[in-house]
Amino acid sequence: MLSDRGSNLTCRLLTVLLLFLIAAPLLIGPWASAIPPAPAAETETPESVTPSPDKLALERVKGLLDGGQADEAIAALESFLSAYTESDYLDEAYVLMARALVSKKKYADAVSHLRLLLQEFPTSPQNVRARLLLGKAQFELGNLDAALTTLGEAKSLATTPDLKLEAISLIRDVQVKRGDLFRALQSALEELPLAPEEQHGLLRAEISSLVSRMDRRTLRRVQEAYPTSFPGDIALIRGIEQHTTHGEEQLAERELQLFVKRFPAHAYAATATETLRTIKAKLKAYPHLLAALVPLSGRATAYGTEVLNGVRLALDKMKDQAGHPSVGLLVKDSETLSRAELSETLAEYRPVAVIGPLFSREVQMLAGLSEQAEIPFITPTATLSDLRRLGANLFSTALSYAQQARRIAEYATGSLKLRRFCVLHPDNAYGQELTRLFIQEIKQRGGEIIAVESYKDAETDFGPQIRRIKAEDLKHHGTSVAVKTSKGGTRLEYTPGFDAMFLPGDYARVALIAPQLVFYDMKVSLLGSNGWNTPDLTRLPERWLNDGVFVDAFFVESPEAAIREFVDQYRRRYQAAPSLIAAQAYDAARVALEAVRSGAGTGKAVREQLAKRQDLPTLGGPAAFSAAGTLNRRVYVIQIKNGKLIQVN
Repeated sequence: MLSDRGSNLTCRLLTVLLLFLIAAPLLIGPWASAIPPAPAAETETPESVTPSPDKLALERVKGLLDGGQADEAIAALESFLSAYTESDYLDEAYVLMARALVSKKKYADAVSHLRLLLQEFPTSPQNVRARLLLGKAQFELGNLDAALTTLGEAKSLATTPDLKLEAISLIRDVQVKRGDLFRALQSALEELPLAPEEQHGLLRAEISSLVSRMDRRTLRRVQEAYPTSFPGDIALIRGIEQHTTHGEEQLAERELQLFVKRFPAHAYAATATETLRTIKAKLKAYPHLLAALVPLSGRATAYGTEVLNGVRLALDKMKDQAGHPSVGLLVKDSETLSRAELSETLAEYRPVAVIGPLFSREVQMLAGLSEQAEIPFITPTATLSDLRRLGANLFSTALSYAQQARRIAEYATGSLKLRRFCVLHPDNAYGQELTRLFIQEIKQRGGEIIAVESYKDAETDFGPQIRRIKAEDLKHHGTSVAVKTSKGGTRLEYTPGFDAMFLPGDYARVALIAPQLVFYDMKVSLLGSNGWNTPDLTRLPERWLNDGVFVDAFFVESPEAAIREFVDQYRRRYQAAPSLIAAQAYDAARVALEAVRSGAGTGKAVREQLAKRQDLPTLGGPAAFSAAGTLNRRVYVIQIKNGKLIQVN
């Protein structure tokens, strides 16, 4: 009985179990997502990785450097470089070492580490930082050219504004050290858009400081580079201040006019306008005015400056004389002043004479204006041969080509007793005209021209021309004889049949031609024009020049009292030696002022005195203008002797 019941119970239990197994997925499915998953095994995150020993060592070094403990940092880095020779952070270690050495002013050691880094790790991300440090170290060692190169590389490789800004800032420091204030200013301007806005005021103040230290030439560069924007405005203001301080109101006037024109809304514009009124009134208060029409901008600015320097010294000379008349100076920029504006200026101010213009083409263009205004124009540099065909009011104190040719031919045939000549000249207007006039003068004096050759400005090998001269000479008076050599052979020995070679070129050409003449056995006297007149000529071996002589209207080492006084005064005032241009401008102003001193109160009266006076004061002594309008000035003969230039007449 019990076994039947047990059997039945077992059957029922098996049935229930089977039904549960079938129904279980349907019952527990909805609750499956609520069952938390079994915990996974723990995994390591990047933050939990322990830094490598070498990385930890470098972090400690950075802490030492940031804390100002450079000595401890250097010691730690030396240990690092010994212990971790295969570290992935060697490049960073080198940079940190250089940083520490620079902080200790051990610049040479820093350079060694940085060069090693750049050599061993040319693609390292540390290379920009390394070049910045290398540039700084080179700068501190005084290797400014190397520093500029290195920092320029850093600037071009920099990938972030901060690194580029640092490179430009260091470049600016180098440029200041080199005295290149203009490029330093450009670097500071380049920094402005990269620097945080709160630093802009400091940078602009730095730019202003650079401008305040600039000389006139550099200020002019800034004015021309930034004509209507900062820092062109402060460069103009600085120029005005300099001119005013030195009593050069005529130059201040020009820059004041430029300022008002270029910066009408500037805060300084009202001051500039009022100052202009004051200067204009002061100029008009003078009983006599001398005008100077010269280039104060553009490529010929240096010539304009030389002319003005000479004119100012002439005015100073007059002021030193008792009872001198009061004469003011009106200066106008020939590069920017139109013919109409010049006409208005002459009508408004009525100067007694105009010193200028400087170039022949300008003289030709303005000749009619001088006639209309009845004001003499005295050019100190234009070499036109016959000014009178252009107008009766045109004069020139420039050394003419005819005067040079006449003087060198006169000296060669007279004092040196030379009779036969060859010519090798530049193929340009200067060389062609001097050659034509020289040949004319030599023939008038009974001399003989054997051969004439020319060369282009870019030529450096004059062998073909010299050989042609030699061949032509052999047809006339030259000889060529076979002589035995020390080795038992023979060679042709050439003896020139002419006495001298005329070389109407500049020093650079003479320096190339002279040794080639010696090479071809042309050991003759060398004659030159005023293009030779430079102290550099004395650097050439004397055997090349063979006691050569040249001519010029001004010799800075002349022993004559008038020239010595002029040179000394010029050097004291301008801290430089005067040029021929300055001397000719000085003479131009002197003759005009002499006419005023003698009672001429108008342009017409000055012209009459210039045309008839035979005793006008010049550096070479009393002189007069020729019928052609050129000053019959003294021309000096200068010889190269024992490594010196010597005036021989």
